[in-house]
Amino acid sequence: MPRTSAWHSIKQSVHHNNTNCNTGNNIEKENIRQGDGGKPLCKECSDLNKEGK
Repeated sequence: MPRTSAWHSIKQSVHHNNTNCNTGNNIEKENIRQGDGGKPLCKECSDLNKEGK
């Protein structure tokens, strides 16, 4: 399961922790911040984590 430290975008209302998440991987570099930003986990990451992907 390719989980990593959380990251988020200053333009999104969720954070990411799965390197296979398309939404998380498409964040523009200038908008990425480390940590969860106090935001809930994105559904795509959550589903990937449950599937072990």
